[in-house]
Order: sequence, then C-alpha cells, then structure tokens
Amino acid sequence: MRVASIVGIILVVVGIALLAYYTDPIRLMLRDFEPHKTNPAPRVLGGLALVGGIALLYVTRQRD
Repeated sequence: MRVASIVGIILVVVGIALLAYYTDPIRLMLRDFEPHKTNPAPRVLGGLALVGGIALLYVTRQRD
C-alpha cells in the first residue's frame, strides 16, 4: 500500500469517528441546548476529514 492510501484510510476513519461521536442522538438529547455553548467545529472537521480521505483514496486509485 502507498502512503497516500494509508493516510486516506486514516482520514476516513477519523472523520467517521468524529461525526459519530459528536452527532450521537442520546448525547445531544441530554446536553444543555444553549446556542452560545454549541460548537460546530468538530462536526465540520469530521466532515472535512471524511471528504478529504475519500478524495485521497480516489486519486490514489486513479493512478494505479
């Protein structure tokens, strides 16, 4: 495996883990919903990691 493929797989796993952890429905129901306390950064970073990992895997597969 190439290094780019390994990095792509790691990004996909990290992205899925971040999205799963920060969008857990039970965790969201139990949390205090004050608008100034919510931070969308982990969900955005998780989505970017997922999309970046998929794009990196796609690019490395096209070269082979």
